[in-house]
Amino acid sequence: MMDYDYELDTFGLSCPVPILKVKEEFENIPDGSVLKVTASDDGIIEDLKSYCKKTGHEFLSYEVNPPEYIVFVKKGSVQNSVSGLKF
Repeated sequence: MMDYDYELDTFGLSCPVPILKVKEEFENIPDGSVLKVTASDDGIIEDLKSYCKKTGHEFLSYEVNPPEYIVFVKKGSVQNSVSGLKF
């Protein structure tokens, strides 16, 4: 398992709520922090890849242990983020 700075549990939540929770968490943690996201929605992997690409954050890795999906993402700098992104 990868080292991380913060953890977000979105288990039981359906799309787009996990991505919205990640966006909210990124607003409250320092740039460069690694966030571990736990989800039950298998779409979290592709959704977070897309979200990171569009917002300047970094998709690091993922683990699949059904019914749990664990994704590690790194918060990019504020200057690289796109504000007002909607899903």
